[in-house]
Amino acid sequence: MARTRTIIVVWSWQSGGQGEGALVVQNDRHPEDKVICKDVKAAEPNALEGLLDLVRTHTRFDGEVLLFLHRHHGYHQDHINQLLQFRLPEGHGHLRCFLFGEGADAIYLTNDPRGLLGTSGTFTARLLRDGAEIHHTSLADADGQYIKPAHFDYIWQLYHLEKRRKIIELREELMSFLMGHFSTPLIPAGAVYPLLNEPANRLLLLRLLSLCGRIRKQSELATEFRTFERKLGKSLEFEGFHPQLEVIYGAQAAAAFAALSGFILRNLLGGSTQVDMLTLRSLFSNLLEQIPENDHR
Repeated sequence: MARTRTIIVVWSWQSGGQGEGALVVQNDRHPEDKVICKDVKAAEPNALEGLLDLVRTHTRFDGEVLLFLHRHHGYHQDHINQLLQFRLPEGHGHLRCFLFGEGADAIYLTNDPRGLLGTSGTFTARLLRDGAEIHHTSLADADGQYIKPAHFDYIWQLYHLEKRRKIIELREELMSFLMGHFSTPLIPAGAVYPLLNEPANRLLLLRLLSLCGRIRKQSELATEFRTFERKLGKSLEFEGFHPQLEVIYGAQAAAAFAALSGFILRNLLGGSTQVDMLTLRSLFSNLLEQIPENDHR
């Protein structure tokens, strides 16, 4: 029996006229797939408890849930950490949580025509391209009761392996940066950070700071980072990676992430000792081994 797949989106559905409820995915292979619209603010009493009830319901019988929480509804990483501390009963499936908002993520149709969400609490978006209006929608019917399977599958796969993708992308960009500036695998102590601090390398520096947990909520750096994400139309932050890796993939994955982030903090951002690029690449590889590409957890 195939696992049930549920996407729960906590967003401003009322403002878009969608209201709350479940939309079914027209998919013969996965007839239980659905998208659930919720419009509950983080400050409301028992908000997290209500979301946990939804998770319990839709992870029964080995189901899986992707839970998306909108930042403007007051949700932040602390809420995700609380949700992840909840342990599903035996016989239940798995939960993954994500923050989104400000049009800065791939889940938006405005960033990717294969996305799921439109603007202002809708599943549709109208864009201007070269003076022409383009209409994107993830709805499969005029009455708005069904979601297109292709859009559901794309977002499911993209976010299901989001953590692996982010790590690979950072590894490739960082190694390319280092090899472009240094001709040997052994880099002198203190030589990397001045280069990272150049304006042209600002985004890479912010990504490394995020990986190492050095960007505080609502700080100027956090605002700057979100501006980059909006321009690129995708999430780049690593906030909360350590607890999420531990819950989803286990203690070894969390330890591998801690080893990588610690090395980067000490040797690239700190620079007290020389940097061995072979060691750095090995640390990335060790972490990726804990997050298999064919993961179904």
